[in-house]
Amino acid sequence: MPQIFIVDDSVSVRKALEITFKRHALTSHSAVSGEEALEALLNEPTSFDLLMVDVIMPGMSGLELCSTLRRQERFHSLPVILMSGNVDEEIRAQARDAGANAVLRKPFSQDELIPMVEGLLPGRAPAPDAQPAEVPALQAAVAAAPVPAPAAAPAPERPVGEAQRLIQHYHDSGRAEALALLDASHKLLGHQGRPLDPKLLSFASYFVNTARVIGHQFMAENLHTVTLRYQQRDVVLHVHADFTLVAVTRTERDAGKLLN
Repeated sequence: MPQIFIVDDSVSVRKALEITFKRHALTSHSAVSGEEALEALLNEPTSFDLLMVDVIMPGMSGLELCSTLRRQERFHSLPVILMSGNVDEEIRAQARDAGANAVLRKPFSQDELIPMVEGLLPGRAPAPDAQPAEVPALQAAVAAAPVPAPAAAPAPERPVGEAQRLIQHYHDSGRAEALALLDASHKLLGHQGRPLDPKLLSFASYFVNTARVIGHQFMAENLHTVTLRYQQRDVVLHVHADFTLVAVTRTERDAGKLLN
């Protein structure tokens, strides 16, 4: 069974990856820092088939860890996926220089993660001048990576089935302030009402993925809805196999600003 080594200082990222890999018959081990990972790789007998390393960590960064490993012949062919909340040209260039095989933007869905991992497991590291692949993953929540601005997206013309029913429900309620329709990979399809901050949509993707992990791991149930309740507004995430509808509504007592 393939052995994957996860290196990330975030316990939530480590746990989410461990759970996802377990569901796909992949064994994983974890380290909380680059230094701990390097010590394990150099001194422990366990042979890993792939590394998933966070770029930004206290102490040794993921880029430094990758560069250090590539300087040793025994690790030349070890696939390395770097994870970052902000993936731009500079990060891609740094990853290429460090010898990484791929760059994965956080947070990400298992539909993006697993194909990349499975594609690299049987292969060897690319040549030093090869361009690391970048998954067009979900936009970063914690690190606030940019996402397509809602204002530039077309309004959804014909949401099918359940999406249409939900949108009509919010129109009928008169309490909707904004709606955003995301596809299965959490990319924005369109919006109605006031444009939502791109960061809010990023966090919505993060909460959906986290809630899915909780449901599968601890409740053995599929996710249906995530509700975040504040003093004057609710953020409701309706989760479907083909889409996620993000709805921002005002409470009954403060429904002054309505969706046009």
